Amino acid sequence: MPGILSRRIFIALLIASLLCLCMGATAAPAAGEAPETAPVSPAPNEVARITEDWTMWDGITLPVSVYYPAAPGPGEVFPAILFVHGWTLDKSMTEWAAEYYAARGYVCVAFTARGWFGAGGEVGCMDPEYEMKDVSYIIDLLERDERFPLLADDRGPVVGITGASMGGCFSYLKAPRKDPRPGDPGDERIRAVVPMHGSFDLLFSLYPNGVIKLFWPTALLVSTYMGDLTGFMMNMLNISMDDSSDGWQKMYAIIDAVWKMIPPITSVTDELPYIYGVAMQRRKAEEESAKQFLRERSARYWCDEGYDGVVEHPITAATLILAGWNDDLFYANEGLTAYSSIEAPRRIIITNHGHLGCYPGPYPAEGLGSPESAWVMEQVDRWFDRFLKGVENGVEDEAPVAFYRDRSPDDYGEAASYPVPGTRQVSLYMGGRGVGGGGTLKARQPGASSACDFLLNIGLTGSLSLFYFQDAPQLMGGEVMDIPRRMEFMEIPYTEIGYLSEPLKRDMTVMGAPLFEAFYQSSAAFTQLIPWLYEVTPDGREILISRGWFEGYSERPWSLAGTEKPVEMQACYHRFAAGSRIKLEVSTADLVSCWPYWGLNFILLQRHAGAASRIVLPVVPNTY
Repeated sequence: MPGILSRRIFIALLIASLLCLCMGATAAPAAGEAPETAPVSPAPNEVARITEDWTMWDGITLPVSVYYPAAPGPGEVFPAILFVHGWTLDKSMTEWAAEYYAARGYVCVAFTARGWFGAGGEVGCMDPEYEMKDVSYIIDLLERDERFPLLADDRGPVVGITGASMGGCFSYLKAPRKDPRPGDPGDERIRAVVPMHGSFDLLFSLYPNGVIKLFWPTALLVSTYMGDLTGFMMNMLNISMDDSSDGWQKMYAIIDAVWKMIPPITSVTDELPYIYGVAMQRRKAEEESAKQFLRERSARYWCDEGYDGVVEHPITAATLILAGWNDDLFYANEGLTAYSSIEAPRRIIITNHGHLGCYPGPYPAEGLGSPESAWVMEQVDRWFDRFLKGVENGVEDEAPVAFYRDRSPDDYGEAASYPVPGTRQVSLYMGGRGVGGGGTLKARQPGASSACDFLLNIGLTGSLSLFYFQDAPQLMGGEVMDIPRRMEFMEIPYTEIGYLSEPLKRDMTVMGAPLFEAFYQSSAAFTQLIPWLYEVTPDGREILISRGWFEGYSERPWSLAGTEKPVEMQACYHRFAAGSRIKLEVSTADLVSCWPYWGLNFILLQRHAGAASRIVLPVVPNTY
């Protein structure tokens, strides 16, 4: 027992560290519209495996493993699932899931994306001209290969795609869309997708409202060059867990992995460090080209070219979206936006996880995963079986929107649509002096008399905010760590200001993305404002609910400027209890989450008629 336990802990710790490096690793299931000839029983199959290098359309090779039922009956064919790994990893991370679903009656393909460990080419960050073409070409090769009992119809092979983190980004991008524009990376042979904590909009993920995030882009860029090392580590884990190989086979696998790690530095497109430099140095003349790089690698761009909320090219594949309220790399906002961009069977499940704890399984050992992992996997399995195999299992009767509620962690909320029925936008305006010398937060709009609050930008505020990692112990059956997401060290005058409402007379429930609208005058060209939303309990305890980011640019000092329109904060679910107060705090920096403006800036935050700064809460009925 101690040996088994220590092995389990080692595996969980290694998985957690790799997930941290790669922003959440791999894949789990997908789905699609299935002809009636697909097998409808998930009875276990004996699994065969083929591992080899496949030559792509431009001559480079990618490592590929195909898992499939070894002894199909006469004429028996199976739908395919493509599994895409996370950033800095390789196919070995997705092979657990591929083998699991092959036993359930699927032809499963785990491949290493271009540029990563053992693959040819260079990392292009989901380039539609390279990585996305590779996925379609893999489907071509799979269809031509007579070794695999592949289900097909008049549209071609019946295929699903899935993955977590980068794999989720791939899944969104490869989903087919209505009336696709030239260059659209979607593939109509993909019948359904299951993106897991993937980005639907990289611009919002990494560059929200003009602010360049610091921790995640830096970690992503640095870890990219370490991709061969992390891929090697993942291979070592798989080799150690492989009970089907003897000592000599494992030795050969180790030698092969070492050989693939030469050279140890991953080949990366020059555009990634260039874009990072443009953002960090605030090179305005080059900013638009950097943003376009991110847009073209975002499924939102291919659905809504104008980024105006008008979805001209909705996704047409059955889609099950997994997201997390605490995912501060790829926000739940993105999953909710994707949900609203689909014209096909759709469902979204929002857990309470951050990016590190996003993967529900399957895992290589028993006892790993968070408390709801088994339930989430069951939803994925059923979605898979319904839309790839045509199994009548009732998934259409499930609530399309399911979400974690902090007031009832074991009882997910459910809604028929998003925004949930009955949602109303409640504005709270920033006002003058209130409790403790801070500002007030009121439903009534301010008067016409001029009023403002002074803020000072020096790049620091006396606090640090951390990325969400507190759920990591749940991967091995532990509890969420009680570590604050924002740590206060000292008070630096005028770098932040708070606005507090009166005590609530009744409970108030919010679900969705709060909005922040600010008007200001400033002495510098760049102005960064960071809104924080808290509940303040009757005993004075502050609970962080949501935060947002905004950076404005003006060439005219002291001219009246603003957010132009209310900007999205991090989507959330929370019930403010009767007797508590709502607090909005506005700060001028948010280290280490985002890159501050290091210059001196004097800011006058306006709060009068015609320039009424406010927060807008998505209030829903308390039945949710």
